[in-house]
Amino acid sequence: MILRRHIHKLLSQYYQQPQNAVVGSIQSDAIDFKNLLGEWHWRRTFSKLYKEQAGQWLTPVELFRPYYSQILANCIAREANDATRVDIIELGGGRGTNARCILDHLQQHHPDVYKGTQYTIMDSSPTLLELQRDVLLKKSPDHERVVQLKQIDMMDVAERRVNFLEKSNVLTIVVAMEMLDNLPHDKITVCSKTGTILQTNLLQNNEVYVPLEDELLSKIIDTYPSYVPVQGYSWIPSVATQMLTRLFEERPNAGIIFADFDYLPPPDVVSTSTHTRLSRRADGEPLVTDMNDVDHECYLTSPPLCDVLFPTDFEALQGYIIATMEETLQDKDNLRPWDVRIHKQSGFLESFGQNQVEETKSRWSGYTPILEDFSNCSVINVSRLDSR
Repeated sequence: MILRRHIHKLLSQYYQQPQNAVVGSIQSDAIDFKNLLGEWHWRRTFSKLYKEQAGQWLTPVELFRPYYSQILANCIAREANDATRVDIIELGGGRGTNARCILDHLQQHHPDVYKGTQYTIMDSSPTLLELQRDVLLKKSPDHERVVQLKQIDMMDVAERRVNFLEKSNVLTIVVAMEMLDNLPHDKITVCSKTGTILQTNLLQNNEVYVPLEDELLSKIIDTYPSYVPVQGYSWIPSVATQMLTRLFEERPNAGIIFADFDYLPPPDVVSTSTHTRLSRRADGEPLVTDMNDVDHECYLTSPPLCDVLFPTDFEALQGYIIATMEETLQDKDNLRPWDVRIHKQSGFLESFGQNQVEETKSRWSGYTPILEDFSNCSVINVSRLDSR
């Protein structure tokens, strides 16, 4: 079995847990940003909220609600400023908070964009889809006309087992917040003796390295040879890259806003961790964490129901996107040129949301957690050059 399918199995089990076990939430007024006394006060407030809520993770969307999502809405509105219709696709919708806040902001502040909006959440988790249905359709009936929810797995999209999007030139903006880190990856290396590229298969819970034969991996390497490591082993975002390939094939007039971790620390291995490593270390090594927030040395020896988080190499992803767009859009002369840009998350938020950033700034210390926390996150933004 090729490695990504084992990673997919682990992640599927993790996200099939009850909805509140994974993605946490807080009350919208739980943080008094204006009266934070500095970074120490923010850290103490965050730690208290984290312990009180039931989920394993608190994302920026939830922590900085509604400001973070309003900034995304500003970016979307700028991109869609002259479009009569825009399809917004959110991959991995979490609790539905992001979609609700984006739609609220578009409706209130960019009504012309909202009027032509169709918003679709695609998620593989049935429990999270049910929560999204409650948040977006039952509690926000104003948005029922524009919202669709679809259960679809990006693994199936990447391996072309399911339909993804209807082919269209309509302006499409794909949003994904901390989704790349949870997409299955593959691992490759190069044989030092023969120069042959080797893929990683899993046999009886051990990694086995065999000559590259997987069609999906071969396509990635043909498109962007820089993914092949000069030495050692490397994790490849095989599902993310092939999902993007399909996106630009089916929606050549598509932009993206993807935010995720550009760095993850090594595991904080403690006495309750599994210390045995069966897998080869590789560039882009994932962080494996169980439901008790204990890190483990290796995805092959970790206990059940662990999160497997991969850092994103944004420069490599940028290179892959550019190469893919050159292949798929070369005959689309009627489409406008696109810009593929990487921002540190703080820079992106300042560029598109000065007012929202100001709302999270302490009046006493000037500390602004929406900018100064999550410093290990970046945003990749594909946008039309003339929309800037």
